[in-house]
Amino acid sequence: MKIKFVSNLYPSKNKPYKGTFVRNVFEGFKSQGGDVSLLTLRDSSDRKLSKLIDYMLFTWRAFVSGLLSNESDIHYIHYTSHSSLGLIIASLFKPKSKLCIVSNVHGSDILPENSGIISRIKIMLSKTILNKSALVISPSGYFRRILSEEYAVPEKKIIVSPSGGVDASVFNFSRAVQKEFTFGYVGRLEENKGVFELLEAFRVIQKSNPNSTLLFVGSGSCEAQLKEIASSMSGVTISQGVDQRELVSVYQSIKFLVFPSKRASESLGLIPIEAMMCGTPVLSSTVGATKDYIVSDMCTLSFEPGNINELKVSLSVATQMSDIDYCRFSKLAIETANSYSSNKVIEELYRVLMSRFI
Repeated sequence: MKIKFVSNLYPSKNKPYKGTFVRNVFEGFKSQGGDVSLLTLRDSSDRKLSKLIDYMLFTWRAFVSGLLSNESDIHYIHYTSHSSLGLIIASLFKPKSKLCIVSNVHGSDILPENSGIISRIKIMLSKTILNKSALVISPSGYFRRILSEEYAVPEKKIIVSPSGGVDASVFNFSRAVQKEFTFGYVGRLEENKGVFELLEAFRVIQKSNPNSTLLFVGSGSCEAQLKEIASSMSGVTISQGVDQRELVSVYQSIKFLVFPSKRASESLGLIPIEAMMCGTPVLSSTVGATKDYIVSDMCTLSFEPGNINELKVSLSVATQMSDIDYCRFSKLAIETANSYSSNKVIEELYRVLMSRFI
């Protein structure tokens, strides 16, 4: 059996942080002895015309791959709304039994962030490919419910696998590293990620906790605006996004990770899990799939998405936490994250695929 990964996102030299979990699953299947190959988007430029040409070539290659496939080939799609068009077209020329498709949904694939025409097209593509898929992989129980209830995907066709998991050999706890920052944010610097609410809440609690610090690591459309606001504050540092392996030192340098996202389309959230595996407790909004891993006492640090007042309370509680309680939260974070270890997750996913298709 041959497995061909089809994805519009995959790490590159220029963008090492995009699609890292796709690479993790690909490399994990290869280490399991799988016969795997890769068909990804050549992201050559940020110019609109170049992007359009890149997507046309990507779609053509997927179409040809689908046409030439046989019964022993699996096309494993990541990001159904962006990566499925070529295979959808190929399916019009081949019987379903000759084109085996596994779809792994993420984020706005099935939960649009607005009602515009682009979102409607993405949903249409996702619905079409999900209907044609032999197996649908959901990154969380939260997304499985949406697939079943809103997209009418049969339960027997859905399996939950948390986006390749987290590499425990990379992300780990270290007592030797000094906690340089009180709070940290890692991810895209976008309005719907809750970055402005975090900055405003931090401004307020810093008045009573002047030694508190906040680190942003990432890039995005709000980067310039965030830097402008932060320039009038003390204790705020904004750094560029880094490679996955470099994130370890970031997680180890912060006392708490804050995950203030307002996006209902948060299909899992590997960033909080990575931080937790490093022993860093997480202050998270109660959005999307976070309820799957923000559990037990960690829930006391949670807040409603977009609610600055609740976020201020969570930040304040964290700053006043005793060393004993912090150690307890850190231990809980590690124990919870261990169930998302990539070795366990990928081995189980590969086993399920083998059992379904051999």
